Amino acid sequence: MPSVLTIFAITPSVGDHIVRKVFGLSIDVDTVWATGAAVVLVLVLALYLRRRLTSGVPGKLQAVWELGFTTITDQVDGTIGPAGRAIVPLAFSLFVFILFCNLFEFVGIGSHFEWLPAPTGDINLPLAMAFFVIVLVHIASLRARGIIGYIRHYAMGPFPIFLLPFNLFINILEEIAKPLTLTLRLFGNLLSGALMLSLIAYMGVQWKIGAVPVGNVLVIPVEAVWKAFSLFIGLIQAFIFALLTILYFDAAMSSEH
Repeated sequence: MPSVLTIFAITPSVGDHIVRKVFGLSIDVDTVWATGAAVVLVLVLALYLRRRLTSGVPGKLQAVWELGFTTITDQVDGTIGPAGRAIVPLAFSLFVFILFCNLFEFVGIGSHFEWLPAPTGDINLPLAMAFFVIVLVHIASLRARGIIGYIRHYAMGPFPIFLLPFNLFINILEEIAKPLTLTLRLFGNLLSGALMLSLIAYMGVQWKIGAVPVGNVLVIPVEAVWKAFSLFIGLIQAFIFALLTILYFDAAMSSEH
C-alpha cells in the first residue's frame, strides 16, 4: 500500500539548516540566530518583570512567573529538600529558555528554511544544554559525597564489590545515557513538529481533486490545530527537561544509591 508521501509525490526536507564555515567548523547560522533571539526575549522579559515587580497584588504576567517559579521550587523541595534550593534558578532558567525556543515553532510555516526556527529542533542546542547540566550534576555529586564517596557510588553498586567491573560498566553506561536521553527527548519532539508542519504545507500544494485545491482549503484549519497542540507540547517538553535536571541532581546529591 503506498504511503502518504508517495500519494502526494513529495519529498519534504526537514532538519536542514543554513550552514556557514567558520575556521573550518560548520555553524548552523539559523540556529545561532534563533538561539540569540530567544536569549534576548528572555532577558527583555526578565528586565520588564523586574521593573514591574510588586510585593502587593501582582499583575497577570508576574502571577504566571511566580506560579512557574513556585512549581519548580516545590518540585526541588519535594525531591532534594532544602539543600537543593541552589538548583532552582538553574532549573527555572532552563524551563523559561527552552519554552521560548520551543514557541518559535508556532511561527513556522513548514518551509525548507524557516526564518525563525525552533533552535531546540537542532540537536546541537539540546545536546549542549544536556552536557552543561550533566557536568554540573557531577560537580554537585563530588561536593556532596567527596572524592571517596563519589568513586564508591560507581564502584559499590548495584552489585556486591566482587562484581566491581560490572558495577563500573553499568554505572558508566548510565551516565553516558543521561545526556543522550535528555537531548533526544527534546530534539525528537521538536523535529517531529517541524516534520508535521512540512507535511501540512506540502498538503496545500499537492492535494487536489481535479482542479479543486482541497489541500489549500484544509491547510489553514489543520495547521491551526497542530500549532495549538505544538504550544502544549513545547510547554510540556520544557518542564520535562527542567524536571529531569532536578532528578539528576537529586540522584547525584543523595548519600544512598
